[in-house]
Amino acid sequence: MVDRLRTLWATNWWFRVLAAWAGTRLVSTTLFIWAASIQGPSYWIPKPNPNYFDFVNFWDVEWYQKIFDYGLGSPPGYSAQLPIAANGAVDQNAWAFMPGFPMLVRAFSSVTGGVIEWKFLAPTISLVLSFALALVMYRLFSLRFEPQVSLWAVTLFGFWVASPVLQTGYAETLGLLLLAGGLLQLMQRRYVAALPFLAGLSITRPGMVSFALMLAGMWVVRWWNAKKGIEGFPTAERIKLAILTLLSGLLGLAWPLFAWAITGRQDAYTQTELAWRSGDPHRELIWFGGFADLGAALWGSYWGWLFVILVLAVATWLLFTKSARALGMELRLWVGAYLLYIIAFFYPQSSTFRILMPAFPLVAVFALKTYQLSKMVKWFILVALVVLQMFWLAVCWVYVSPDFTPP
Repeated sequence: MVDRLRTLWATNWWFRVLAAWAGTRLVSTTLFIWAASIQGPSYWIPKPNPNYFDFVNFWDVEWYQKIFDYGLGSPPGYSAQLPIAANGAVDQNAWAFMPGFPMLVRAFSSVTGGVIEWKFLAPTISLVLSFALALVMYRLFSLRFEPQVSLWAVTLFGFWVASPVLQTGYAETLGLLLLAGGLLQLMQRRYVAALPFLAGLSITRPGMVSFALMLAGMWVVRWWNAKKGIEGFPTAERIKLAILTLLSGLLGLAWPLFAWAITGRQDAYTQTELAWRSGDPHRELIWFGGFADLGAALWGSYWGWLFVILVLAVATWLLFTKSARALGMELRLWVGAYLLYIIAFFYPQSSTFRILMPAFPLVAVFALKTYQLSKMVKWFILVALVVLQMFWLAVCWVYVSPDFTPP
């Protein structure tokens, strides 16, 4: 048996990836069990020390379950009438969460005759999908890097601070799988083949507008390179990429438009997202306002917008480092577009570590910088990441009322 495993490890890239990923999931599962042991009574489970499956269904998992249970038209699912808080503002509701993952779980539930309840089925599906994500991520990285770097990058991502969420009832695993699949097609210039992945992503996780920005950047870069004689850009590819860019922009607007059509409120999606930020009934979305508010809170109002400029400058510098350039045009454009989207629309708080996960190509940059280090140093890096996972679970996933540190 040992010889057989060694042969598989030596001759099959998929076995190495799955084995490494299984190790990351074993660690995250162990840490979840540990965190559950220190969990007291909570909003979701009145008893302390919940079991594993109860514990991984905390936080926003409840919103996905409500969508799974009630669907469209019936509160607390996607209600045609937005809930209004006492101050007149839109209250928290399911419209902030997209239906892709609950729809997938419902499909599996139908296949099993509905005998497996959400709390078991949703995290199990996420866990299985995470192995597919590891394989696709490796194939994506291997287009730009050596096998050792690609495997090291996948392993590092599996130990990322917020990686335990990949085996919960959150939509992150499905969203990242669709994202990685779409990027894999784009890097091979299979523009038509990328469309199904982008369509699925548009109803799974927000941020499709950043994909449209990335694709527009790809078109401009390829056009410029063709003009300079660096590479060809055939007319057929120009048309396909332009159409894909347009469709991505429309897909990015599809969910807000759908929420508007059902609720009758043009700002239904935006106001629902803002319901997690403030109790101000007259709140509005201000581009880059979240990071400006953070800068003002840290150093005073004078520094608010200077902080935004600083963050943008650091992100730009990062993308032009030698290691980042090794990602290639497509992945660099994706990371840049997504970071710009985050800085423009996201309110930085404890969910930042999870929200940053779609920028996963940056892990490959770190892997490239560190894969030639000694085994001892690499183990130190992994142990440090495990400690950070423990900290993230203890602070963000373990609930202590009143808790303002969601994962």
